[in-house]
Amino acid sequence: MKWDESYATGVKEIDDQHKMLFETTEVYRDVLAEGDGKTSYPGFLEFLAAYVEIHFAVEEECMLAHKCPFAGKNKAEHKQFMVAVRNEETAFQELGFEIGRVLKLLDLIENWLDSHIRRIDVHLNDCVN
Repeated sequence: MKWDESYATGVKEIDDQHKMLFETTEVYRDVLAEGDGKTSYPGFLEFLAAYVEIHFAVEEECMLAHKCPFAGKNKAEHKQFMVAVRNEETAFQELGFEIGRVLKLLDLIENWLDSHIRRIDVHLNDCVN
């Protein structure tokens, strides 16, 4: 899955962060396909946990600052996504690496990127411009 202009929010910092998640997820899928997914999964999870903490804070603050009417919906969806990431961290600690669960997480991320950005984040464009 690749980032394109249909995901643009009009805020360079946020778009750059989105691009980073698109790319990191795509790279991890490639690593997984090459058979090295198990050893790099802890690093991918660490990246994902840090990303959601940092990115969601930046994006939520930006929406509030620009009085975006989607700020509340954005924050609620962020919370749901953070719970999913935390649940996977817990499952990984308790159960280890399971390819089926990992693929579900990657699908969740990609569906989230496509759905959430297009339904919520792009409305920043109207607020900042």
